[in-house]
Amino acid sequence: MHLLILLAVSLLLPLTNALQALPPISWIENTNGTFTPTPFTRIYVSAKYAYHRDSASLTLTPPSVLEFAETFFADLHASYPELSNTPIELIEGAPRTCDHIFLGLLPEEQREEYVYEDWSPSEEGFRIQSSECGVEIMGAGARGVWWGTRALLQTLLLDGGVKGMAVEMPAVSTRGFMLDAGRKWYSADFLKELCTYASWFRMSEFHYHASDNYPLNRGRNSSWSEIYSQFSLYPTDPLLQPLITRANETHNITTFKEIQSHCASRGITLIPEIESPGHALAITKWKPQLALANKHDLLNLSHPETVPTVKDIWAEFLPWFETKEVHIGADEYDPDLADDYVSFVNEMSKFIFAESGKRVRIWGTYEPTNNSVISKDVIIQHWQYGQSNAAELVRNNYTVINSDDRWAYTSLKNDHTPIFPATYPQFFNVTRLLNFNDMEGVQWDPSLFSSATGGQQLPTGNQHNKGAIMAAWNDNGPDATTQLEAYYSMREGIAVVGARAWSGLKGLRLNVETLQESMMVLAGRAPGQNLDRRITGTWDLIDWTRPPGEDGEIKVGLGSKGMNYTLAIDYSSAPWKMSSPYDCIELSLSESGVLTFTADGFQYPLRSIDPKDGYDPGHPGRIWTNETSSSHEISYVKESNGTIVIKTDMIGGSRVWVKGIFMGRFEVFIFGGRNTLFSWSQMAFVAPLELVEDGVERIRLWEGLVDPEV
Repeated sequence: MHLLILLAVSLLLPLTNALQALPPISWIENTNGTFTPTPFTRIYVSAKYAYHRDSASLTLTPPSVLEFAETFFADLHASYPELSNTPIELIEGAPRTCDHIFLGLLPEEQREEYVYEDWSPSEEGFRIQSSECGVEIMGAGARGVWWGTRALLQTLLLDGGVKGMAVEMPAVSTRGFMLDAGRKWYSADFLKELCTYASWFRMSEFHYHASDNYPLNRGRNSSWSEIYSQFSLYPTDPLLQPLITRANETHNITTFKEIQSHCASRGITLIPEIESPGHALAITKWKPQLALANKHDLLNLSHPETVPTVKDIWAEFLPWFETKEVHIGADEYDPDLADDYVSFVNEMSKFIFAESGKRVRIWGTYEPTNNSVISKDVIIQHWQYGQSNAAELVRNNYTVINSDDRWAYTSLKNDHTPIFPATYPQFFNVTRLLNFNDMEGVQWDPSLFSSATGGQQLPTGNQHNKGAIMAAWNDNGPDATTQLEAYYSMREGIAVVGARAWSGLKGLRLNVETLQESMMVLAGRAPGQNLDRRITGTWDLIDWTRPPGEDGEIKVGLGSKGMNYTLAIDYSSAPWKMSSPYDCIELSLSESGVLTFTADGFQYPLRSIDPKDGYDPGHPGRIWTNETSSSHEISYVKESNGTIVIKTDMIGGSRVWVKGIFMGRFEVFIFGGRNTLFSWSQMAFVAPLELVEDGVERIRLWEGLVDPEV
């Protein structure tokens, strides 16, 4: 195979000290010298604390100090390939030789000084201290050691070495992100990589929304029974398996425990959510008699089979969930049935605790009743004023989590226009955190809820506020994004929410002037994952040609290339295909000239648009159906041989040129909220570079959007 890749060795080299770690680190410089790893750097772990595991962590499988050290060891080697493979050594006392990284726990009397902003003890704090001989990371717990390794690696990446001492502790324990996996399939590998990425920014929780359905009020199907719904966990009990309509879009118990274990190994607890009594179309398709009349995705709680059915589902999955807290949804139910709703929530809370000892979370939902109240044992995840009032909940001694939609929500690919008050951005809006409540320079922290209700905030350090979780929703359905587009939507949000949730009001503020560059550097170099689908090394051009005499399928072996890129494909005949099975992505040209990307089983043919369309700054990527400049008809590639150029970025999507003539873009049709406004939106695909078939003769790939000579 003729494969020319212009590469340079990619090491963890210093960049510029003007950039800022995320979360920011408060360094106190000392005269003990600067530590920089060498090929001979060794990792030592305190033998006394090597097998210590945290007790306050939400995960039921908390890693030990040594297990965290082993994960760190792998990350360090990924960042410094020249490092010696000498194994981790357990030692008594301090290291006696230079050139070391030492991991251990603080003395017990010092750990008491490490607290959250509500003054409760925190096992997540750490102290880093450098000398010419090495660097010492001492944690208030095992997770503290782990977060210290994240701080160390980021500092080495940005500054090249460590000089001084830093004492860090998080503001709150819940620093999380939510992904809607009930209306879009996500593979186990993707979910693991997402946890690895979020851990880099010291997130502590992954809220996994496991079941849901496409909104019934959008014109996708003529019948409620045909609307997309998903239950993404495959039950072992045959009596529950009718819940599943697409078995290939589920995780079994083995795979799901592997996902949880991987997240825990990086300091993140997976919080699973099974949604009911609303958003429950997967259940009502199975048992239609349990649905409310004319509200088919809401369970009829007065039906004698409803609550036993929901309990059967939870009884199946509770042994799967390796966490002390679970989420039962309880979102957007009928307020006219408030008493039934409150009774259901309380009964499920008692049932789940009796079965497993787990505490329950729910979404804050409007329930206008004076006859009954939700138990104080239930944690309320506030998401919108009008649905719940965080300040009032706290005054009534409820435990809350801040997921207020005005700062926390994204709707993957498109907002909810024209539904008010929601206009949810398709990419997390970092500006809402940097200028909270439209007040310039006021940086969000977990005590700040809706930007529209400045008088409804909580005091910093309130003991009833567990923290904050940002949320990415697939309200536009399973075909509106690829899996990796979800990552690009959350990419900056995870970095900034993680940083601000850790720092809170007392920690360092973000440096706005360098934030964008800091995010790009740190996101692109997070160890242990490759969600950006970088191709190893630094290169100007990848140039592959088909080996002479080889036909059929050929392995190129480069996987996929993420945003942003320019791809030129020389082909001698049609049909042909390029694919990357790992990302469930393929690009094909049919004999009739239809150029199609297929992602996660959905096909997206090239469509004709005006090259200027799709760049409305208010709705990036979106083209309203009342715009007449774009036809959105299938655009045919008439040449039986030649060169196709594809340029891809998140806003422009994947756009195509043939012989220098713009041919269109790949896109998806989006049904507007309440069926009043419809639009076409961009699809941005990674470049499939693992396998080629048939007429593909040459592939050239450039970083960024360029105009190649063809």
